[in-house]
Amino acid sequence: MKKINVAIIGAGLIGRKRALFLPKGAHLATICDTDKKKAQRFAREFNCQSETDWKKVVNDFHIEALIISTPNKYLSKIAASAILHGKHVLVEKPGGRSTKDLEEIIKAYGYKKVVVMFGYNHRYHPAILKAKEIVDSKKFGEVLFIRAKYGHGGRLGYEKEWRFDKDIAGGGELLDQGSHLIDLVNYFSGELKYHGSFVGTLFWKTKLEDTSFLLLKGGNVAANLSATCLEWKNLFSFEIMLRTAKIQIDGLGRSYGAEKLTLYKMSKKMGPPKITEHNFPDEDLSWKRECNIFFQKIRKHDVSNKSLREAKYVLEIIKQSYKKL
Repeated sequence: MKKINVAIIGAGLIGRKRALFLPKGAHLATICDTDKKKAQRFAREFNCQSETDWKKVVNDFHIEALIISTPNKYLSKIAASAILHGKHVLVEKPGGRSTKDLEEIIKAYGYKKVVVMFGYNHRYHPAILKAKEIVDSKKFGEVLFIRAKYGHGGRLGYEKEWRFDKDIAGGGELLDQGSHLIDLVNYFSGELKYHGSFVGTLFWKTKLEDTSFLLLKGGNVAANLSATCLEWKNLFSFEIMLRTAKIQIDGLGRSYGAEKLTLYKMSKKMGPPKITEHNFPDEDLSWKRECNIFFQKIRKHDVSNKSLREAKYVLEIIKQSYKKL
């Protein structure tokens, strides 16, 4: 198997996760970060070269694929340049600060058809994959509505971090955790339309929202979503109501609690449902599954624009929510 030379832009927590889960056949050649010492530490750990200028990495003809794990402000610019240089890219969600940022990537893709994926790793959690299997089986009928809550409590000084800097982040909690929820709704029910929202700052002293509530609707399907960093105990809850059953997903592992899927099957006479529980290991392998798919697409030369369409949909919904501020 021919090795694919890959570079990671961003030596932070997410960049490191990506490096840990590179599949067999993917060779980490370069790590790039503006913090030279951080890049060098990373390079020593993963036995690769370090660089501080992403433009040099993009221009390196030995590099075939880039994983871009930077703050939101830099995602689209680096990705668009990499695409124009013929490199495949896995870009962390949400792909940019706004639809305007994302258009840079879409425009570049129009010139160079390469593999483009966005890092919505929640799709690859085992409970989500199990839920998808159940929904797609049609055994319990169509999706009626989705209700989801995602939250954490921040940390001391959280309001001073880049995630609350509008120029760097582009948006607050709706863009950060909320984007995952919108993507999952699309994954299970297709594109729903914006139907209303509340986006505001209730606790943290910042100009970006710390709390969001969003209502989506399309046809006979509705979704009610909440994303906040006022959740003093980390929480992930995702419920899918089907015609004759309910799927409830709790937890993402670690600080979000054990990952579990509970299936409530309607009995013939209704009343108390029949309950089946699926419990999953605490280890988060969603990153590994996502990386595997990215490199499989490269080997198959699968240059579909599906991931681009899905990323744009998420940012379009968020854009409509922010218009109401």
